[in-house]
Order: sequence, then C-alpha cells, then structure tokens
Amino acid sequence: MNSVKEVYGNRWTAWWRRNSTVLQVAATISCNLGYLLETGYTRTAAALSMVSLGGATLYYISKRRWKIKPRDLVVITGCNSGLGYSLAMHCRAQGATVLAGVRETAVVLKPNAVVESLKDRGVIVHQLDITSEESVREFGEKVKQLSEERQLALRALVNNAGVMVFGEFEWQTQELAEYQLSVNLLGTMRITRELMPIIRRNGGRIVVVSSHCAADPLPGISVYAATKAALHAWATALRVEVGKYGVNVVSFIPGGFISESNIMRRQRLHFDEMERHMSDEAKQFYGDYFTRYAEYFSQADLSSGNQDNIKVLSNSRIYETFDSALLEIHPSAVYRCEPWRYFFYRIMFKNTPMWIRDRLVQCFVNAPSWQIEKQ
Repeated sequence: MNSVKEVYGNRWTAWWRRNSTVLQVAATISCNLGYLLETGYTRTAAALSMVSLGGATLYYISKRRWKIKPRDLVVITGCNSGLGYSLAMHCRAQGATVLAGVRETAVVLKPNAVVESLKDRGVIVHQLDITSEESVREFGEKVKQLSEERQLALRALVNNAGVMVFGEFEWQTQELAEYQLSVNLLGTMRITRELMPIIRRNGGRIVVVSSHCAADPLPGISVYAATKAALHAWATALRVEVGKYGVNVVSFIPGGFISESNIMRRQRLHFDEMERHMSDEAKQFYGDYFTRYAEYFSQADLSSGNQDNIKVLSNSRIYETFDSALLEIHPSAVYRCEPWRYFFYRIMFKNTPMWIRDRLVQCFVNAPSWQIEKQ
C-alpha cells in the first residue's frame, strides 16, 4: 500500500511541477477576468479571454507528448552506471524496448552486476565501445537486427556515454586529453553516424546529454568542458541539418550528480598518471598543491566503491526533465535540470564583470587554494 501511495505521490508531484506555472497564470487571468466583468469592462474581458485561450492552445500544442509503446526502441549509450543505467531502467519501466550499450558485459571471469541488473528488468544489453569503429559497427548491426526481428521503431538515440578527468590543464597528459575527446565528442559522432539511417527512416530523435560546463567552463575540467562545448556546437548545427528530414535533436543537461555516478571512479589512477609524467620543474613549482588537489578530488573516487557498485539517481526531477526531452512532440533545443545553486551561478556568470565572474567560479568549484610557499 505504501508503495502505491508513493508512486501516485510522485506522479502528482511531477504533474504539479510541469503545470504549476501555467496554473498560476490561469488563476491570475481568471481573477482579472472576474474583476473586469464586475466593473463593466466586458470588451476588455472578451479580448483577454481570446488572448488567453489562444495562449493556452499554443502551450498545449507545444507540450504534447507521444506515448511510449512496447514497439518503441530507445537506444542509450554508457549504461554501466549513473545516468545511463538509471535512464535505461526508467525507459524500460515506462514500457519501451531498451537497448543499453555498456563498455563490458563481464568483469574478468564473473558477471557484471550492472548488466545482470539491467537484464533482470528486461533491458537488452550489448557491448559498446564508442571509441572503436568495429564495436560501433557491431552495435549498429544489433540495432538493425532488433528492429527487423521484433518490428521495432527506433524512437530515440540517447548519447549518454562520457568521461571526465579532473586536473589542471598542464597536469593532464596528451593521452588523457585524447581519451576525453575520443569518448565525449568523436565517439558520440561515431555512434550517431552509424545509426543515422535508421533514425531517419523512423523519424527518431537524437538526445545529446550535455553539461552546464558547455556554456560555463570550470577550472580543473577545462578539457572536459572543451569537449562538451564542441558537442553542444555540433548538436546545434546537426539540429538544423537533420530537422528537414523529420529528425529532432535536443540537448539534455541533467545537472550535478557525481555522488551517484561512477564517472570519477578512476580519478585516483588519473592523478597517479599525471604525477608520473610531471616534470621535475613542475613538481617543484606546484609542491603540495598537487597533493592536496589530488586528495580532495579523489574523494569521489573513494566513495564510488568498486566497479560493480550500482548507482541509481534519486532526483526525480532528472527523470521528469528527461521525459520532456524524450517525449514532447515539439521539443525545445535544450532541457535543463539544475538546482537553484546552479541556476544562480549560471545567471551570475553571464551578467557580472570578468573579474567577479572568475571569483564566483572559484567559489563554485571550491577547490583547494593555491598557496605559494615562503622561501
């Protein structure tokens, strides 16, 4: 009984969040109409009624959604943990046929707990390394096979796979920079190109998981931010290119959820790699700053546990925003799910002088401070 109440409670909460603004506007207009009629301004009240009716109609049309059916295939990349895993479970619970791309289907000689969990819920799992042409080609064949055998329509490709490495630019090796570029940007392009014929044929949708760092780059993840900014530019141009073929491209910004993701599970190893390749001059210059920095940002790595630790996002707003990005018939270009803190900083970043903005950025990241040792 409690679970049923919880489900309906969540539905009512989601409904209220989606419609609270329009309900408040409707209440305000109704009060104004009542006042105008009461005071004898009938023509003004009639005009306001027509304008309100037209606005409500346009709003309803713009917010219409298509309903997920079992024949709808949703392909999601990067489902090993965090957002990808959670979205795969969510889409499957909504009734869609879900194909989840994962880096590996087994860990050494034992089953992968994430993969087994996905399969238990009816999600179809297939190995996918978006940095490999061969792996992407095999994944594309799997999508074609599923579509033909089960008579499925590819409704959406959710480009979720991504990696992030913390560390100042000078510390990050060329290999680490190319690793992020290969996965976040080139890998997303590769899988999208492979599936584009099926997407066009079915009038599907391309959902690109972006980041607030695309527009507001942060220190410590300059390379990651560069890949996300490039991804945003690509998605913006692609939206116009494929729009004439009936394909929608939307960017989905889910906000921060590092504590519920394994995206930083290798951060400690990345810092070790940076230190091994750091010159003697750099080690002497940075001193204990690098050590303090590495210890601070490795905390997320330690909290993530082992590779089989299953991370499920608990923020219901992420799922609500994702549903809008996935299902709205006339989608917006960008969908954001961000806490008030992110919203506040984003506005301040864009409307303050550069020297104030830079200080705000440092407060937002809250990284260890740089202290020059006294000689």
